[in-house]
Amino acid sequence: MSFQLCYKNWERVVFFLLSILCGLLDYLICDFVAWVNHLPLFCDTIFIMSLSFLAGPWWGVLAGVFYHIIDFMLTPKIEPAHFFIICHFLAAVTAGCFKGRYIRRIDSKQTVFIKLIILSILMCVVMSVSGGTIGYILNNIEDYNIATSQTDFLSFLWQSKISSRLLLEIAVRIPVNIADRFICVFAAWGIYLLAVRSLRYFNETL
Repeated sequence: MSFQLCYKNWERVVFFLLSILCGLLDYLICDFVAWVNHLPLFCDTIFIMSLSFLAGPWWGVLAGVFYHIIDFMLTPKIEPAHFFIICHFLAAVTAGCFKGRYIRRIDSKQTVFIKLIILSILMCVVMSVSGGTIGYILNNIEDYNIATSQTDFLSFLWQSKISSRLLLEIAVRIPVNIADRFICVFAAWGIYLLAVRSLRYFNETL
């Protein structure tokens, strides 16, 4: 099943509403996993990526926008951490473009599984480099505390071994993102498959 942006008006409305829902769900998951339970994971792009798989990368980007709009509505102040919206954009674009270019309908389950592993590794690199670069830039902003429950422990351990602050910010994210990206990619793909089946069932009942 292939989706493009040239939908009828009602279909655009549906995907617009889904982008809001996906942004909200990812915000709640991240809040529950990272900030409530203090687990060394982010899990903040599962539904953003599933929407990118389903409808294309730009709908996933829009879901990332709503993620931060919701965050701003709950904590109404502009924070430097909102620059991490770039990571959400990159997650959406990487997932959507990879699926559109490399995953085919004729692929076997084993082939799809291997391709999702490759995507997970690619996502790990993209998120670590982008997140680390943003973290490095924000670390130079006064009164910004870059440490998080996901990376502060590794930063403490490795800061004496890695002299470059930029490389440190990237390196400490790699162990976190290895697990996080595999969870997000495969969870997003499962949600995508469920959505496709639901849409097929809906179309057959019309």
